[in-house]
Amino acid sequence: MEEVLRHLLNQLEQVGVDHEEVYDSECRERMGNAVMDGFVRDEGDFFLGDDFGLHSVEANRAVREALAEYIANARARAAELGLKTFHDRLAAFQNSDVESDKEGSFYDDFFGHSPPEAFDSAGNAIRE
Repeated sequence: MEEVLRHLLNQLEQVGVDHEEVYDSECRERMGNAVMDGFVRDEGDFFLGDDFGLHSVEANRAVREALAEYIANARARAAELGLKTFHDRLAAFQNSDVESDKEGSFYDDFFGHSPPEAFDSAGNAIRE
């Protein structure tokens, strides 16, 4: 799982070279929702959109391609490793031991952090 995540971080870091808005909260939220629904919750009817809040079609396309590749590869690798639960998948995605190769970016640089205890076993937010 680590190499799949590292590859995603490297791709997003590369997008960020010319498109710093990839680090903006709006982009982070949209990208995070895609990974949460497409991989962590593993929603069968998941659809990856085209707009992640970046300022150009090309930048949005690059992010979409990176996320699509990550989600497909992460799903496959999780199946191989037996990561079936929401919390197992969340932990695999929010692995703070994995950083990008060039700048040392971590998952939370692009996606923020979702506290595991804020979700039930199905990935629904727990309301207090």
